[in-house]
Amino acid sequence: METTDNTEEEKPTVSNESTDNGAETAAEEQQMDFSTEIMSVTEMEQSPDSSPDLNEENTQESEIPNIESLQTTDIDTCFPPDFDKFWKVVEDNPQDFTGWVYLLQYVEQENHLPAARKAFDRFFTHYPYCYGYWKKYADLEKRHDNVKQSDEVYRRGLQAIPLSVDLWIHYINFLKETLDPADPETNSTIRGAYEHAVLAAGTDFRSDRLWEMYINWENDQENLREVTSIYDRILGIPTQLYSHHFQRFKEHIQNNLPRDFLTTEQFVQLRRELASVNGHSGEDAQPGEDLPSGTEDITDPAKLITEIENMRHRIIEIHQEMFNHNEHEVSKRWTFEEAIKRPYFHVKPLEKIQLKNWKEYLEFEIENGTHERVVVLFERCVISCALYEDFWIKYAKYMENHSIEGVRHVYSRACTIHLPKKPMVHMLWAAFEEQQGNIDEARRILKTFEECILGLAMIRLRRVSLERRHGNMEEAEHLLEDAVRNAKSISESSFYAIKLARHLFKVQKNLPKARKVLSEAIEIDKENTKLYLNLLEMEYSGDLKQNEENILSCFDKAVNGALSIKMRITFSQRKVEFLEDFGSDVNKLLDAYDEHEALLKEQDSLKRRAENGSEEPDEKKMLTDDPSLASAQMMDGDMQVNQAAYNYNAWYQYNYQNAWNYGQYYHPT
Repeated sequence: METTDNTEEEKPTVSNESTDNGAETAAEEQQMDFSTEIMSVTEMEQSPDSSPDLNEENTQESEIPNIESLQTTDIDTCFPPDFDKFWKVVEDNPQDFTGWVYLLQYVEQENHLPAARKAFDRFFTHYPYCYGYWKKYADLEKRHDNVKQSDEVYRRGLQAIPLSVDLWIHYINFLKETLDPADPETNSTIRGAYEHAVLAAGTDFRSDRLWEMYINWENDQENLREVTSIYDRILGIPTQLYSHHFQRFKEHIQNNLPRDFLTTEQFVQLRRELASVNGHSGEDAQPGEDLPSGTEDITDPAKLITEIENMRHRIIEIHQEMFNHNEHEVSKRWTFEEAIKRPYFHVKPLEKIQLKNWKEYLEFEIENGTHERVVVLFERCVISCALYEDFWIKYAKYMENHSIEGVRHVYSRACTIHLPKKPMVHMLWAAFEEQQGNIDEARRILKTFEECILGLAMIRLRRVSLERRHGNMEEAEHLLEDAVRNAKSISESSFYAIKLARHLFKVQKNLPKARKVLSEAIEIDKENTKLYLNLLEMEYSGDLKQNEENILSCFDKAVNGALSIKMRITFSQRKVEFLEDFGSDVNKLLDAYDEHEALLKEQDSLKRRAENGSEEPDEKKMLTDDPSLASAQMMDGDMQVNQAAYNYNAWYQYNYQNAWNYGQYYHPT
């Protein structure tokens, strides 16, 4: 991160700053499966084919308490003088990253542990991917001689970002510094930490430093067989320094004796393989003898040297095939990896070319890679692109074919931590839970988000549709009524009134109640064309003969109301058409025609006044005010072309196109 003092975060070609990981001890009292975080999402956090499996009994659940339980209670704590000033900034706006930076810098400078704990703990609930700050927090605890608390901070960080090579390395170095070298458990503890590290982050393309650190440590312990085992794993994983690892592996083979770097079983198997190929076996190891006899030395020095060289050649030959395959896999990914310029998390937006590269890389890996590699790439991506909901959604969609719990975990992380104010990902999460039959959870997700972000129509309508789909009509009606009452503007109230009326009419088949809702809305919002149109639609849907009076009443409200002259003429024209097609009284038809002629004359008068410069034409005002009136204007038919169409001698020249198009009369969301 640019805002931290750790320069590793600004070295994307070396460090994997976007993915923090936690190393773990192998001792029973400290053991913990740090791959749990990824395993719960991917069910793939196993070791590579040739790596030793971790014994489940030796990977107990973490003893680390929840973040909430670790947060400091500050009831009686006296904080530094300016703490409240910095704290208020981030409390008022948790998304103010700069405010967090100033707060954390301040508590570090003051070296005030309770204040620092409060600040860091709260910070990580919003930005857990900032590996540099986990390191700062752990160092702060260590400076106060709180080794246990420092260890807990590291492990919390590694749970939050298990792919972070940098954080794993820092944690392992921390263990080396703080564990007692004289303790016989120390080496197994450190080895356990290395194993957890490579399981969680070892398949990352930029994990080479972690693997090399592990190899060097085993070399220092003179565990040559463990070194060989590690090389067997890394040589099959596409990483940035794949060629370097192979060269070091060959040096390892050439500089040591096969019986020292191979297990007994591997040594005997290789000896017999070579003996079979060459047509002879070791002088003291006849075929068919018990396995231990295969480890005896050959007494002839020349034959011994020959066997050693043959073994080395065969081992390198086998691994050369692995290397060639791995090189091919690396070449397919190299272009994508080179294009990743910011593999770590930052609040600053990514360049479009970076986003495009991530999308293309993910598509490639989904099509060509294993499930494990796809998930690791997604985990890397959602660190660098944590604030882009498209990638979280893509991740969740991918996981739908592999793990239901994985999908849920992806959505949970996205919605509760990184994207608390993004509506689409919350709606998709709720829809997913509804698909799984978890209706109460779907309700909770939508309700919680709506309480966080007030006034989003799409969320309220999704809550309504959820209740409707599951037969809870009263709750659906109540949600819409509440939206009408608590609307922040008249137009918003009208929008929800339309939704409520349509629900009452279409779903509950209650036309009188729906009519009442729209009539009350019209009294409040007399210039809202959509209210009249929706009321007419409902009235038209009934028995036209029995409902004639209600339809005419609706037309009269529009024609005699506060609408613009152009819209009043439009409704008047439709009234004439209705009476012509369905009316039962010719007198009403003639009155409607006379009313329409009067409106046309009024419009002509307004136009003449506008031409004389006295005022702007009313229709121009209307056209610039509300684009949603487009469909209503279509109701004019050919009126603008031939306003004389209402003469009786041209009565049947009406254009009866179906131009109501109610689909356009929805509040933009």
